[in-house]
Amino acid sequence: MNDKRSKYVLDTSVILSGKDLPMVNEMYIPPSVTDEIKKGGRWYNKLQRLLAGGLKVVTPPGPYIQEVKAHAKRTGDYLRLSNTDIELLALALHLDATVITDDYSIQNLAKALGVDFRGLALAEIKKEYKWSHRCVKCKRWYKEPVEDCMVCGGEVKTARLK
Repeated sequence: MNDKRSKYVLDTSVILSGKDLPMVNEMYIPPSVTDEIKKGGRWYNKLQRLLAGGLKVVTPPGPYIQEVKAHAKRTGDYLRLSNTDIELLALALHLDATVITDDYSIQNLAKALGVDFRGLALAEIKKEYKWSHRCVKCKRWYKEPVEDCMVCGGEVKTARLK
């Protein structure tokens, strides 16, 4: 996707990847990204270096989190995303920033929200997808998640709508 902005919001996986990050002045993470990186490890040290170099930790305002959650429910990505993923996208919306992530669920929702995104190690998604829930045995579709199919008892998994 086109990335014209000079502000970037980093996914945890970007920090954990070990890849070089783009040289920009403004990089951000929500507080939950720091929570996902264990203290004392190699990646924690990298995070500390990034923070010393200007990486900013910013909490996204509640209305942006609610907007991301509402969009995620419409696209079916809601169950595929962690709270950190939701905060990451809310922060990008709030700051009008580009998300850097190789997570395709985050990219899919970013596309739906009109948020610019960029992959770091993997190519970006080209199309936006919508998800629902489908029984693996009888193929019955469900709008809401259920553990077992009410018709045949089969396992119900997230499936991409065509």
